Amino acid sequence: MLCTRTNACSFTRMNDEARARVAGRTHERVLLLAGLVGLAATAFTACGSSSSDDSASAGATASGGSAGTAGTATSSAGNETSGGSSANAGATSVDCTASADTAANAASVVAAANALYAKLTTAQQAVIQLDYSLANAEQWSNLPTTAIPRNGVMIGDMSADAQTAAVALVSVAAGSAGNTLFSELRAADEWLVTDGKADSSSYGDGRYYFAFVGTPSTSAPWLLQIAGHHLAYNFTYNGACTSATPLFDGVEPTSWTGSDNTAHAPLEAQRAASVAVIAAIAGSADSLLSGTFTDIVNGPTNSNGKGDTRYFTGLTYPTGTSDRGVLVGSLGTDAQALVKTAIEAWVNNAADATAKALLAEYESDSALAQTYVAYSGAQDLTTKNSYFRIDGPRVWIEYTIQGGIVYQDRVHFHTIWRDKASDYGAEFAGAEGTTDTSTTGTGMTGGPPDGGNGGPPGN
Repeated sequence: MLCTRTNACSFTRMNDEARARVAGRTHERVLLLAGLVGLAATAFTACGSSSSDDSASAGATASGGSAGTAGTATSSAGNETSGGSSANAGATSVDCTASADTAANAASVVAAANALYAKLTTAQQAVIQLDYSLANAEQWSNLPTTAIPRNGVMIGDMSADAQTAAVALVSVAAGSAGNTLFSELRAADEWLVTDGKADSSSYGDGRYYFAFVGTPSTSAPWLLQIAGHHLAYNFTYNGACTSATPLFDGVEPTSWTGSDNTAHAPLEAQRAASVAVIAAIAGSADSLLSGTFTDIVNGPTNSNGKGDTRYFTGLTYPTGTSDRGVLVGSLGTDAQALVKTAIEAWVNNAADATAKALLAEYESDSALAQTYVAYSGAQDLTTKNSYFRIDGPRVWIEYTIQGGIVYQDRVHFHTIWRDKASDYGAEFAGAEGTTDTSTTGTGMTGGPPDGGNGGPPGN
């Protein structure tokens, strides 16, 4: 299955009345939108920029492929706003496929999901199972679960047997590294309660939710969503394209030593790999991005009780060559290896088969030749508003440093991994969902205050 998504022309955000909510893919509407792509490309060869507090978005859409069929889907182009100016608007094209090599893992995930379902109460079974729609898929956030509701059943409300089954499901779906990350981020949230005296109704290791968006299946598309404060796993199965994104992870505190003298630093692998890349490219003038990044650019909107409402028309990916960073293809072998290590620090939080399929795309010679790496702020990524980015034909990784929320004398981390072609398996590319950028900026100067993304600062 081949899925092509094209970054076309940007437009400014829509008002409330103009926003469309699309629960699923509608064949007739998709065909109409696909036809409009050509018209839009012809009519709008140059795109206007948004104002300094706007997040620009793309207007072209096309059909999304279903399981077992070929399809196409478009992605946002958007202007990246920095300091009130627009930059890098243009058109790019990328494609993605569904790898047959992930079928065995997908079947194992279905079995583990069914095992969890069997351990739930009847009431919980009704809650964990949701309709397959973009509106449900996008309901995740970096914020505490009392700020933005999550789908599904909270692990803290499950029986002991169900909790064991839930953790087993994470292990199958996210692999060893992803399961460890899940455990460590839960531990961080619990530490906010026990050491930081945060409100246990908003924070804690029990406040992580499991949801099946669509019925677990080895043939029809569905999404396993595991989400809570500073964590969102969105694993799509049987989609048009192999996918493990969007994947958000953040942490506060960034490191701590528990009461049992165990040292914790859940995102140190990501930070260290990013810092190594920055050290390798810092000698280039192109490595330093303009503007100040107060949060990740393409994170959840956190507006009106909703999460990832930027997808897909509100996402802003830079194009062109200006202010994007250093091309990985121009680096030496050792520096390129550091970039690969950084990419893998995020991608390996998916199951091995999924990670292998995606890394083959992200780390190919042709992909790396078109991949940019860049940073802003402190090179060691320990100072507030410091930022690191990997920007490839498909892979998009952001790492930013926030001010502390519970520990206000410290910093904390936000990161996101997206795929420009295959977020949510490319199953909703072309659906407008609940797109809402009306209260958000880009996370850079000219956007919202510290914390960005329309939510409470920096959670």
